[in-house]
Amino acid sequence: MNHVTVVLMGLLFVAAGYLSYRHYVNAKALLYDWAQANRFRILHARRGMFLPLSMMFTTSRYQVVYHVSLYDESTHRIRTAWVRLGTRYWGVMDGDAIDVRWEDAS
Repeated sequence: MNHVTVVLMGLLFVAAGYLSYRHYVNAKALLYDWAQANRFRILHARRGMFLPLSMMFTTSRYQVVYHVSLYDESTHRIRTAWVRLGTRYWGVMDGDAIDVRWEDAS
C-alpha cells in the first residue's frame, strides 16, 4: 500500500467513527426531547442489549433501543419502558420515529 491509500483508509475509519458517534448522540437527544415533550423526567437510561421478545425480531440494526426509568410528572409515579428510536430501514432520528413499550400495565 502506498501513502495515499493509507491516508484514505484512515480518513474512512475516522468518518465511519464520527457518523456512528453522531447517530447515538442524535438518538440520545431525541430520547430527551421526547421525554420533555411528554412531561417525563429521565432518571436512568441505558442502551438495551437484551431486548424483550416483542422488540427483538422487529428492531433493525439501524435503530437504537433504550431501557429507561422515568418520573411521570402528571401522575407522580416512576415508570419503566423500552424506547426504540429511529426508522426501521435507515435509522433516521425524527420525531415520528419513537416506539415506546411500557413495562407497567397502565
